[in-house]
Amino acid sequence: MLDSGTVAVKKLHDLVDMDEKKFSEEIHCLMKAKHKNIVRFLGYCSDTQGEMVVCEGKLVLADVRQRLLCFEYLPKGSLDKQITDVSCGLEWRKRYQIINGICDGLYYLHQNHIVHLDLKPANILLDDNMLPKIGDFGLSRCFGEKQSQAITSKLIGTMGYLAPEFYTRRQITFKLDIYSLGMIIIEILTGDRGYADIDNVR
Repeated sequence: MLDSGTVAVKKLHDLVDMDEKKFSEEIHCLMKAKHKNIVRFLGYCSDTQGEMVVCEGKLVLADVRQRLLCFEYLPKGSLDKQITDVSCGLEWRKRYQIINGICDGLYYLHQNHIVHLDLKPANILLDDNMLPKIGDFGLSRCFGEKQSQAITSKLIGTMGYLAPEFYTRRQITFKLDIYSLGMIIIEILTGDRGYADIDNVR
């Protein structure tokens, strides 16, 4: 809580999160992304302090890094908490508005050469009016203006939202986000993850 209102703070843990280069890339992508359907980035803190810790039974001075990312707070939480069966939950007009907002946000990212790489309902947050905002840019890549792809040795993203060709080629392109978007749309329409009957979705 701040005097100006509530903000959301994401604390990154060194054991599981990124190195300095990856952290800088995420900050760069966040600073570039300014759109009504993107979670607004407010600032960050990256601080390293010496601290006495026990290591192998001895007291040693170690560098302890703290990294915090600060965002606008979105009270309705993530989209995955709102997705329910087609017979109840969100009305169709609201579902369409959410899909449209996600598409607008993703289009903006791609126009600004940003590939999200982890688009899923848990990374789409909703404001008081159910306006969707894309968040969590921890895996995203900012391409150069003339760049359209990159190769990675690691499998990144969330199973179920990853394009099948990424498993074999490890090629990062804007198409990966489009596949994830399709999976999200099916989930919003049907209320089920990994829904198989595509004809029924149409």
